[in-house]
Amino acid sequence: MNQHFSTLTLDHAGLGLPPGRYALPSEAAARFHAQTAGLDPEPFAAHLLEHYTGKRPVTELTEAERRFLRGELQEQVDEWRQAALDYFDAHVPLRFAKAAPDAVARNWAGRVAAAPHDTRSLLLAGPVGVGKTHYAFSALRAVAETGSTVRWQAYTAANLYAALRPRDDRRADADYESIAHAPLLFLDDLGAAKHTEWAEEVTYRLVNDRYERCLPTIFTTNVVPGQLGAAVGDRVASRIAEMCERVTLKGADRRKKVAA
Repeated sequence: MNQHFSTLTLDHAGLGLPPGRYALPSEAAARFHAQTAGLDPEPFAAHLLEHYTGKRPVTELTEAERRFLRGELQEQVDEWRQAALDYFDAHVPLRFAKAAPDAVARNWAGRVAAAPHDTRSLLLAGPVGVGKTHYAFSALRAVAETGSTVRWQAYTAANLYAALRPRDDRRADADYESIAHAPLLFLDDLGAAKHTEWAEEVTYRLVNDRYERCLPTIFTTNVVPGQLGAAVGDRVASRIAEMCERVTLKGADRRKKVAA
């Protein structure tokens, strides 16, 4: 069975599993399972083959066939989840390593894992110190917890501009593409850096590339509603308004509470 279909990207939403390139159970494994379960191995294996070739949707598999497939593939999801959590632990700043997602972050992460190009980005807005960066990293943790193999990058706006500032070597374009085309990007403190024509153009290029490619992005900003255009340019603000779900965080400055 798996001679020509050893790894395929299949839609396993009906099994409660994220889409991905799964190593498919062999025909021998399917037949053996059917026999030990007291089922006819011929249609059991044939139905799975039809599913692999796109001729039989998961909804038309029997419950026994779905249960077998789910069990065989779940181990791979568990491995992906551990790899994603290891990636998160290796790249998250220490201060945010224990960021715990809430229901809204988990819901968004589930959509990113299932259909990243169909999921709107996040704009986390609110005054200084209310926990926007913490919330953003909690959403990235939630993505890892789904078992998604999506890899993320995170930059403050200031660090982004420093990384992309013009220089003599030829890596500038490659560095830009690595950031702009990242499967998942977190850009912190949008609008906080000094407003210059160069910074506005870089921000526009980045946001527009991600807008056109439908790549999920998390933005945080201290800029109050209605003033984002003045901070980053109307072209950027317009695209962010269309591509993002807005989450407003409220409260007192947590840093001042700690200092007190």
